[in-house]
Amino acid sequence: MRVRRKILVIDDESVTRELLKRVLAQAGYEVVLAEDGLSGVEAARCENPDLVITDGLLPKMHGFLVCKAIKEFDPPPKVIILTGLYTKPTYKWSVKHEYGADDLLMKPITPADLLACVEKHLAGLASMDLPEISPVMASTEEAENYWQPLRRQRDDKPHFERAGVSFSESEMEEIFNGWAIPCSQTVRETSEKESSL
Repeated sequence: MRVRRKILVIDDESVTRELLKRVLAQAGYEVVLAEDGLSGVEAARCENPDLVITDGLLPKMHGFLVCKAIKEFDPPPKVIILTGLYTKPTYKWSVKHEYGADDLLMKPITPADLLACVEKHLAGLASMDLPEISPVMASTEEAENYWQPLRRQRDDKPHFERAGVSFSESEMEEIFNGWAIPCSQTVRETSEKESSL
């Protein structure tokens, strides 16, 4: 039996930790959680994850320094930094070259984009440890029948389906409440209020 890939998620927001855990677990990964920078480095040392996803801004130790500390392990896991704060293109260069991060992703992020990034970075690791592929896909006909209910659901009502993880619009609003970038109407209203002052 093959061993599932282990991913450590470090984030001080419990909702974000649980959301990431749910998305990654549904995709077949073993997930370990930590709530601050210091406990994240210790969890990485004890758990030996294949990949670490850390918030850029953490209590007790900054996310960039967490990345740098974890990258000093032998062998180092892959590290992805998630941020809603460090959005300038220069930060991507900085976290890769100065702190050793494998990637910098911006919040909010869709489950599909997160899983695509995770899979990209885990693809180069030894294949003997990858999660087993479901025997449901034994034939093309079986695969087509397997996905048919999801296709019907997708066609019936709008929802977000990414890499086998489905969320309704109301679930997405609840999950990402407070994460969203203001829409142009909100920005326009804010600008109008500021100009009238």
